Amino acid sequence: MSNAKKLESMLEFLCNDVYEVLSDNLDKVLKFTGPDKLAERITGLLQLAIQDEGALLKPVINAAAINSVLTILRNGILTDTEVADSELQVSAELLKHSLHRFSFMEDYKQYLYGCNAEEFRELLIQWEADNSWLGGAILDGAVIEPFRLLVMIACDIKKTPALFQSYRKILLLTAKIILNANGIQKEDQTYFAQLSKGLSEIEAAICQDLETEAEQRSTQESVGSEKTTSQITPEESLKQGLRELNALIGLDAVKAEVTRMANFLNIRQQRQAQGMPVASQTLHFVFTGNPGTGKTTVARIIAKILYGYQILRTPNFLEADRATMVGGYIGQTAIKTNEVIAKATDGVLFIDEAYTLAKSSGQDYGQEAIDTLLKKMEDLRERLVVIVAGYPVEMADFIESNPGLESRFSRYIVFEDYHVSDLCQIFEMMCNSNAYQLTPAARGNLAILLNRVFTDRDQNFGNARLVRNAYERTLGNHADRLSMSTEPITREALSTIEAVDLPFRIAKGMTGPVDLKTSRWRVNCPHCENTTIASLPFLGQIVKCNACDTRFRCPWWNLDRDSVPGLSGFELYERPSDLDGYDIQPEETTAQT
Repeated sequence: MSNAKKLESMLEFLCNDVYEVLSDNLDKVLKFTGPDKLAERITGLLQLAIQDEGALLKPVINAAAINSVLTILRNGILTDTEVADSELQVSAELLKHSLHRFSFMEDYKQYLYGCNAEEFRELLIQWEADNSWLGGAILDGAVIEPFRLLVMIACDIKKTPALFQSYRKILLLTAKIILNANGIQKEDQTYFAQLSKGLSEIEAAICQDLETEAEQRSTQESVGSEKTTSQITPEESLKQGLRELNALIGLDAVKAEVTRMANFLNIRQQRQAQGMPVASQTLHFVFTGNPGTGKTTVARIIAKILYGYQILRTPNFLEADRATMVGGYIGQTAIKTNEVIAKATDGVLFIDEAYTLAKSSGQDYGQEAIDTLLKKMEDLRERLVVIVAGYPVEMADFIESNPGLESRFSRYIVFEDYHVSDLCQIFEMMCNSNAYQLTPAARGNLAILLNRVFTDRDQNFGNARLVRNAYERTLGNHADRLSMSTEPITREALSTIEAVDLPFRIAKGMTGPVDLKTSRWRVNCPHCENTTIASLPFLGQIVKCNACDTRFRCPWWNLDRDSVPGLSGFELYERPSDLDGYDIQPEETTAQT
């Protein structure tokens, strides 16, 4: 991967993560606009970003990220007080894939598709004179390092320094690249050392603030957990858990396994009510699957079901990982692990990427965490359920590495990758939840796009996370398209995703929309299984079966590959159920035949 693509990928993920935190907590963001918070200089920018329910939040975050990159590039170029052509050329190449982040700022549209060395010089000069909030003229009113402030706000809200650590990596990578452009001199080494030290000090301060705040919350959390438990009855928890399980997209095998467990607990509860003996059974789980396959979501549902059948005293769910359980010196790990277990007692403890506890390096205390966990699982076998999760191969090695683990975990659930139809429905659900509608052409092209990505997947396939990132990029493209329009922007335009808005570059071999006007889709009625063929205008629309009059939505992920030359994969990865219509409608619903 080139440096330009690597930088863009890192920026993409960090911007998406920061946006996810801030957009979900707009009310908390408001508290940072006062004079007693980060600084008054961020107030105006934040108030702009979060107006109209965060309408400008994403483009502001994107542009702020480029502001940070430009700051590092400028400072790196000027460490030796001489602006070399090689430095300008490397800077221009580095921003080739990232300048679209300035897309909503009219003054920079000429650079959106990349620039050469001379054009980058002009961009830098223009940016240094820009006194807008996201410009470089900090002495004339621009915000000092706006992206850093946004990242720090997100860290404070999410209670983790992880986002700042990603920010630190991006800045240091950018600095290394630009300093290498003209040969590293003594001044360059000094600058890099100062930059690294300054970022490390900020990170340490964030960690200290979060630790202090966590200590102050510890007593309040125990009181709060008691209130949470009393707010929901076991019956309500069970109904909620089963409803959420059935609402999950895809995951048929997972649903079947959890339903089997629920059936067992139901009969167990009825035997208890009749005074009959009940079998004692281990309820610790091993979840295996790639990222984004819903492991954490299903673990939360299991916590609700176990509380619903009164196997556990509370529906509490605690998520942990290596960082929260393993210390840096002898004795610290046992303390941290015991603290985590104490918080999870009477509920479910979910340990993601659990295999990282079994690292084989000499100075590693992960085994101490495993030993402590195994002992507590035995001591608290009636009060604690542990679910460990991670990649399939790594988790198999992890369980086999310790006889105690093999004996404690008896239930295994495999989370398969989402298929094309699942990915399409997840994307559609995200659109619906935010009042966006896909045109038929967008649906058809999205199915092709996700099919290509699914066909080329590896063990790092992101599943639902990939869809979320594709969705975020689509909204960015949609905003870019509308901002460049000379026509008045209507409500319909604001809510309509066109085929051109899709992020085609995430799939190999796709550069833009495919013309699907003559293409066809295969459809089964979900009631009588009558098979028919649909054309483009029907995709995602309510249709009526001409055999039994059942109304349902027409699926849009089963394109007949013979009707699109060069398309492959749809039949290879197709499941029989993928042909079925979805969202069966009441009889009175208007439908097309």
